[in-house]
Amino acid sequence: MNAWFTYDPRLDLEIPSLSREWSEISVTEREKILEHWERVRGAIPSRISLFEAKIEELQGLLHHEEEWGQTLSLMDQVTDYASRINDLNILFRTQPDAHIEHDTPKQQEHHDREK
Repeated sequence: MNAWFTYDPRLDLEIPSLSREWSEISVTEREKILEHWERVRGAIPSRISLFEAKIEELQGLLHHEEEWGQTLSLMDQVTDYASRINDLNILFRTQPDAHIEHDTPKQQEHHDREK
């Protein structure tokens, strides 16, 4: 599946990275991609929760911080985690076309037999 997904260390998650147009990918491969994507999407809410917990921890430190330079650093970290959460929410809402169109009746027949 690595051909269709790339690990993003910032999000600690695989993200789609299709090198071809969706219509150029075989129906069988599309199904595999969608299946993998659903597993990845399923991990997003827990990843968001981890980042939210990190923000809360940083905000607690911010509340007690008196040094201006350290305050700015903590605020930058909070902003970074908030940005990650935003990116994850966008990815979570990404719904690839779940309806897989078969290019020919023969492909449809093959797909139906595989079920």
